[in-house]
Amino acid sequence: MILQSEASTAELHEVDGVRIYVVHNKGLERLLFDRNLVGAGFRSACLTSSRHFIRHFADECDVERTAELVILSKGLLYQLAEAVSQETGCNLPTNLIATSRVAVSGDSARVVITYSQLEAPADTLIIGDTVASGATIVESLSAYKEEHALKRLYVLSYAGGRVGALRIAEFCRSNSIACTFLYGLAIFGLGDNGFDLSFLHPDTIAREDYKERARAQFSGRAVSAVGWDFGCQAMAPSKYKHLCWIEASMWGLRGEKCFEVAEKPSDLNELSHEKPAYAGWLEEY
Repeated sequence: MILQSEASTAELHEVDGVRIYVVHNKGLERLLFDRNLVGAGFRSACLTSSRHFIRHFADECDVERTAELVILSKGLLYQLAEAVSQETGCNLPTNLIATSRVAVSGDSARVVITYSQLEAPADTLIIGDTVASGATIVESLSAYKEEHALKRLYVLSYAGGRVGALRIAEFCRSNSIACTFLYGLAIFGLGDNGFDLSFLHPDTIAREDYKERARAQFSGRAVSAVGWDFGCQAMAPSKYKHLCWIEASMWGLRGEKCFEVAEKPSDLNELSHEKPAYAGWLEEY
């Protein structure tokens, strides 16, 4: 692992026996400290951050014998094939899998596979995804292993939680898979709603200046650094703005600068997939 690359550092943390590299760079700071970042600017920040991730482990990963497992649809925003191409000149073969959350409760979630195209076998996989409970990645790995042998896994997460890392690591131990985690800026505690990944969660491991920055940004509220449906900032920006309105309302931050892009939804049914994140607030509202 390259701990210091161009304009990026990786710090090793051990949490309950699981080794997690926390990566720090300006691209990740842009992603995790600007809830108003949408569209092309968001995509650009994602690609920059992914390129930094790739640089950090390029010395130990044989990319010519590695494939990506894209968890649809938000995994597309990691743009890992392009990041690998730009950083190493190599092609990254791609497997596709789609999942759906059918239940979310606290630090657990029930996930089902709805689609898969696993036509690029490799015993080393790279996955780019937000890690909350870890259930999505575990279910995706289980499906992949039914068709192909797997010896090594790299999990790259712009925003990754402690609970999810422990769950994924346990699955990997049980299946003799070497696993490396690279997380952006922090190892997040997971909110009671099973969605929020906040610098201000009491279980979050992060530099103190990041916690202070988040405290100032959100007036001390434990707002998620990436929202409830990461990636819709570019893939479904209207949905993102509507979710931001609910977040701003829930945290008492409506009209504040941190949620300038927020727009009131005309129909909450369009946000039903994320309803567990705000169900408690909705009952009061």
